[in-house]
Amino acid sequence: MADDDTTTTVEDRPDADPTPATAEPLALPAGPDPVREARRTRLILPILLPLGAAVMIAVFVLNVSRVLLAAGSTGAIVMAIALIVVILGGAAMISAAPRLRTSSLVMLVSGLFIVLIGAGLVATPNSTEKKTTVAAGNGFVNPKGAPIATLAVQAFPTLHFQATQFTVPAGIIKITYTSMGGNHTLAFDDPKYSSFLLMAPGGPASATVLLKPGSYVIFCTIPGHRAAGMQATIIAH
Repeated sequence: MADDDTTTTVEDRPDADPTPATAEPLALPAGPDPVREARRTRLILPILLPLGAAVMIAVFVLNVSRVLLAAGSTGAIVMAIALIVVILGGAAMISAAPRLRTSSLVMLVSGLFIVLIGAGLVATPNSTEKKTTVAAGNGFVNPKGAPIATLAVQAFPTLHFQATQFTVPAGIIKITYTSMGGNHTLAFDDPKYSSFLLMAPGGPASATVLLKPGSYVIFCTIPGHRAAGMQATIIAH
């Protein structure tokens, strides 16, 4: 019967919750620590980046110079041109691939430096051997061949050599330089030997020089020493 209908709805149930269920809010990831981020961007990076760049430049220059020294004059030109081509070609390749991954770029640069360091290590013995023919890197190249005589020059603290005149045979002469007190140098007054320089102490203390028949003036380049009498004449005959 219609009057006895006891059907109930959800609203009539006492235990029904009329409030619809809501989802819990998603947790947001924690942001970066501002103190740590400031320390990294304002302190660590400004120090590490210049240091890293300086180390890379030093490694590049050192190893390239070794390779160029070992290659000789003609080989150095060829190696320099090849290095320029490699650098420009690599730059063009990188610019043509804007989507190149950072990891790939790091691998390419690292591979280039590994090859360069290996070449520098291989070239070190040859570059060192070439340097030994130059007196202390002052530009004077020792003449090839064995010396026919040795001239020993001594420098005294009273600003004079042991003699004012030395006689040697014409040819390749080995000059040894010894300081009996104080710092002194030995150089030639002749412009053709302007890059010849011995130093005592500290070196180089000896070098060979080709002297043709004639007279040559030697002196100490330290200011005031030559004026005080630190000068002598070498006569080659």
